[in-house]
Amino acid sequence: MDEFIHRLEQRLTGEGKRLSIVRNPDGFLQRPDTQQAVLNACGLLLLPISSSLELRVRYELYDKNTRERICYIMDDPSSVLPDIKRLLYNAHTFSIPDLMPACNEAEIRQARLTFGMASYIHNKKFVYNLSPVETKEVIEEAKKRYGEDINELTTKLKSIPLKWEKVETMDSICHILLKAISQGVYDKMESAVEIINEDFQQYIAEKYFALSSSSHIVKPKTVNKILPHLAYKHNRTEKVALVVIDGMTFWQYLILEQKLTGLGIKTKKDATMAWIPSITKLSRQAIFRGNIPQQDYGQTPIAEGRLWSEFWSNRYRGSKQMQPYEIAYTHDSLLTDDNVLYKQAFVDVSLDRKMHSSSSNKDLYDLTENWAEEAAENIKLLHEQGYTIYITADHGNIMAHSWRSLNSQERTFLYEKESKGSRHLIYSNATYLDNFIQNNPEIHKELLVHDNWAVWKNSRCFKGKDEITHGGSHFLEVIIPFVTIEKD
Repeated sequence: MDEFIHRLEQRLTGEGKRLSIVRNPDGFLQRPDTQQAVLNACGLLLLPISSSLELRVRYELYDKNTRERICYIMDDPSSVLPDIKRLLYNAHTFSIPDLMPACNEAEIRQARLTFGMASYIHNKKFVYNLSPVETKEVIEEAKKRYGEDINELTTKLKSIPLKWEKVETMDSICHILLKAISQGVYDKMESAVEIINEDFQQYIAEKYFALSSSSHIVKPKTVNKILPHLAYKHNRTEKVALVVIDGMTFWQYLILEQKLTGLGIKTKKDATMAWIPSITKLSRQAIFRGNIPQQDYGQTPIAEGRLWSEFWSNRYRGSKQMQPYEIAYTHDSLLTDDNVLYKQAFVDVSLDRKMHSSSSNKDLYDLTENWAEEAAENIKLLHEQGYTIYITADHGNIMAHSWRSLNSQERTFLYEKESKGSRHLIYSNATYLDNFIQNNPEIHKELLVHDNWAVWKNSRCFKGKDEITHGGSHFLEVIIPFVTIEKD
């Protein structure tokens, strides 16, 4: 749980009391974004009540016989009749400056903070008292990141021109999503996200399958072109480091970018596209093979390292052919002991583990913030060692919603264990896939079907519950960062 919400919960509730009451003159607890964030995180309903009579009716009709935790917000708690008052924990008067003792109280009151702004300022944990000018600077900083409510954000999201070949499209979308996710209100924006994704699915149908054979000279349009692009750009003895972050979607990269910028690292941002189905076995294989992935490939760090070495040491590299001792692959770390090697690859899988263990995008946001601190420091070390650094991912991720789990008969003819995921199915031949679709015609239009596989185009999954995962063709899974950090 977010520490700010935890402090709110402690301030507004009392041990052993299901119901509480508070006076809130600054209106912070009556904001819809505050109420939704607190309810989602700790199950506490912040409920404005206009009079003791309304409280009596509410209590007798609803709250008397439920287990729901409620904090009533009243202008005059003293007017509550004694028989109800003794059932309530009295939180007295709450104003948002109560949780920000280091900030100037007058500036905080005047700012009319959104929930996201208040959480951001609180979590900065100042160890000294701020002057009015310093407090105002912090408020402006918070306003830039979290000062817009969900309706404003949704309006901005809908107005973005959708040009999927341009990184500016994904960058603009994900900056808005990042604000919503950090405030815990992504679910309020999902319908707008799905409208955007419908446009992307049209792009997939018209353009995607030709991209795997496109030129790699200017940029890699799909992940199988990343290594050919690097080989074209760099000579044999140039120091190049490829950093692959397993499962990092574009909005998560923006958090890493903020940390890198804070360390003085300049980045050149672009995007590429994951292999579909957007799973590690295929998409990361495509990166390290530098070619179209193979279905019979066994996904292991050893196999990945072998592909990396074989690409650079292949005799077809001509004058750029390298010796195995000049190349290195490191799994699950961004650190190296040998900074004289010419071509190094690093795969960080920790963020993917955090993704699969998260119950919401807000959880994943908080975990990504923590991860990005260390990751940025490690990337800075590579930069100081004289490497040109490329940062990418094998696939992104999405908050997916349950359709249903597959039954045993539906699982029988899948290709192998990696063929069944939350968002994708790969069958041993197309006939078995056709049978699955014929037996489930209601979802046919929701699936991208190609050769012997099918993936969800929208945000559904083959599970009995919602989860953050990947494997489909949603733009949040497919469009991934491709970022360059030039050597000094």
